[in-house]
Order: sequence, then structure tokens, then C-alpha cells
Amino acid sequence: MPGLGRASILRCGLVAALLVGAAMPVAPGWTVPGEGESAASDPVESLAQARAAVERAPSEFGPALALARALLTLGRADDALAAFSRARELEPDGPAAAGSGAARDVASAYLAPALLLRDLDRTGEAIRLLEQGAARRLGGADVYEQLALLRLADGQAGEALAALSAAAAGNVTSPGLDLARGLALARDPSRRVEALGYLQRALDVGVGDAVVVRLEAADLLVAEARYPEALEHLRVAGELAPEEPEVAYRLGRTLAAAGDRQAARAALDRYRSLEEARERAAESERLASAGTVSALSEAQRLAAAGDLEAALERLAGLPGRLDDPRAADVHSLRAKVLFSLGRAADAAASAREARLLEPNRVEHHYLEGMFLHTSGRAEDAAPALERAAALDPDLGEAQALLGMIAAEAGRHTEAAERMERALDLGLDGNAPLRFNYARVLAALGRSDEAKVQMEAYERLRAEGPP
Repeated sequence: MPGLGRASILRCGLVAALLVGAAMPVAPGWTVPGEGESAASDPVESLAQARAAVERAPSEFGPALALARALLTLGRADDALAAFSRARELEPDGPAAAGSGAARDVASAYLAPALLLRDLDRTGEAIRLLEQGAARRLGGADVYEQLALLRLADGQAGEALAALSAAAAGNVTSPGLDLARGLALARDPSRRVEALGYLQRALDVGVGDAVVVRLEAADLLVAEARYPEALEHLRVAGELAPEEPEVAYRLGRTLAAAGDRQAARAALDRYRSLEEARERAAESERLASAGTVSALSEAQRLAAAGDLEAALERLAGLPGRLDDPRAADVHSLRAKVLFSLGRAADAAASAREARLLEPNRVEHHYLEGMFLHTSGRAEDAAPALERAAALDPDLGEAQALLGMIAAEAGRHTEAAERMERALDLGLDGNAPLRFNYARVLAALGRSDEAKVQMEAYERLRAEGPP
């Protein structure tokens, strides 16, 4: 029978895994790590501000934590984990008052990266990090909740209960801890009734995912042969998630166990229908994605061959919707083709669309800035280039173009600093940059340095392209 074994899989920890992210927010006061940390609504601008704060105070905990949160918000997993590690190295000395803002900040330096590690399927590392956070005794419930739930999802019911007992010993309580206790107790057949009490309280106060909690409660009730109560939970779950095949499957199995074969057959037919619909939708999405990839490849081939109008025409038929995983690639390639056709303003508009779809991709910000500058909109180009530099501090091209914008505006000191940084970042073989830097230095009265740069320019021009 399709789906055979799903109930046992669910009982072995899937419910707990699903509840790890649903039990409580990451930390009191926000639901996404770093939310509300900056007045900037643009996450890339928040990153730029965080980097600037770290440059001003490289040994302070607060700026280091803000940088880690900004990176996490942008989905920069490896960079965020490294930044959180650095923040923990800079934790303030001395115990923070339990429940204080300082304690919550320190706790988030353990909790947020642990949840990220969980999402990366690095559960063991996540558990160890939360164990370190719990040992800090910061007084908040969140670390204990997630530690217990992660241990439970990893099949460590006894260790999960130990974490909950440690929280209780420290007078730490919360609805999320009660829910975690209910889930852990559910693994002990002799404590099902006690577990049901905790799960019902979770439903009463609205903690956790209601559908998942009801599935878990129904499973316990079925084990106790309390079919009417189990069916009530499953029917409510079905109303909350009518398109979820798992709910229909569990309902059918429970109806069959209760002796209602006709209703069971209808529920299982519903389950099969939902599964087939999902499979059809997945296949349709796969075919559409394959079609987009093929068309993009063809457009790239046409552009590389110099047939820009044909490339643009091929791109015109491709979707650029938010729900299309290749939409940003479509807009990005269209921007490059338009720029090659001399339509810089249109290219900037397409680059902006790509950037809005993929704000974490450096190229989109840089291209938008370059195209805006070419189209005569230097004031709009600068913020785009600043965002690119925030995402990739080693992007010398962004610094060089920002230097040009500063020079054009008469800000020669800033221009010199930008261009010097671009050279340090690997653009020392860029002849136009050497020439422009020489002119800026001359405008500042630094004639000897300007001469050095002009000589480097002449040498590079004589050598020609590498």
C-alpha cells in the first residue's frame, strides 16, 4: 500500500524535527535572527552598516553579533557561522543577568547558528553548540527548548528529558518547554497519558505547529485504542491542512483501525489523489525548469556569437516571475544583452529585477551600479555599488567604480582612497584605473605619486592586454 511505514517514521522523530522551528521564535523580540537590528530596511544595507561598525570596533561583541545576524538574514551560511563564532569569542566577561537584553544577545550567538546548522543537516554540531549555550546559564527558555527538540529529533529522548530537567532546575519555564516535554514523554509507552496532557496544553495556548501537534496526539490516542478522540484530532488537522497527504493517510489508517472501512477507503483515496497531484505538479515544474534552462543556454549561445537581437528575442519568451527558480538568471542575461546593445538604462532596469529576486548575489548589485553609471545616473549607481562592496568586501571593481563616481563629483580625497583600495584588491594591472588614479592624485597636488601611477599606466598600455 502506498505510504506504508509513514506512521512509524513519524513516531521516530519527524514530528519533533518539524516542531524544532515551530515551538518558539529564535529569541524574544524577533522571529528571524537579526530582525529589527538596524533601521535599514534593505538587508544588504544592514550588512554594510554592520561591516562598518565592526571596522570601527573590531573587538566588541555587539558589532560582531550584528554582522553575524546580517549575514544570516542574507542566507550567507558559511560566513554567518564564522561571524557567530567570532562573536562568541568576544562575549562580554562576567555573568549576564538572566533574561536581560545582554543575556538574550549572548544566547542568540548560540541559538541562531545552531538553528542554521540544523537546517544544514549538521544536527550533531547544532546539539553541541546548544549544550555550550545551556552551560552558560543565561536564563532564557529558547536554548533549552531547541536543545531538547533537537535531541528528540536525533532519537535521544532521554537526553531531551535531561535538558528539560536542567531547565526546570534553573526555574526556567515556557509553553515551548512543556511541548518539548510532551513530545519526549510520548516516546515512553508508560507515560502516554502524561504526554497527552502536555500536548493538549500546547494546543490550548497555541504553541507549536497545530497540525503536527494534533498528529502526534492522535498517534498516542491510537496506541491507547482511543479512536474517537484520535479521529477528532485528525479531522481538525485535515481542516487546517486540507492539501497535506500525510493527514489524509493517517486519517484513513485510523478509520480502518476503528472499523469504519468505507470512510477509511475514502480517506486513503483522498491521500492517493493528493500524492498524485503533488507528483504531477513536481513533474510540471521540472519540465518548465528544464525548458527555461534550455532557452537560457540558447540565448547565451546567441549572445556569445554576437547575435544580440536574436538573444534578446529568445529571452523575451522566458518567465521572469518570482516563483521561477531561474527568473533572476533570465533578468541578468537580458541586462547584459541590453547593455551590449547600448541600452544602458534598460539594462539597469533588468539588473534591478534580478537583484530584487536574488539580493544575496553580488553580480546583480554590481551590474546594476555599472549600468546606472553608464546611463548617467551616478547618484543611483553609488548605492548599488556600495551594496556590492558590502556583500563582497574584496570586490575591487566596485571600489574602482565608486572612486570614479567620487572623482566625477569632485570628491578627490574619497576617490583616491577608493582607487588605492581597488589596486590593493588586485586591480593593479588595470590600465584605466592607473590613469584615473593619476589624474585624481594630480588634482590633490600629489604630483610625485601621480607620476608613478602614470608611468604604470604607460607600461601597462605598452604591454597590451594579457
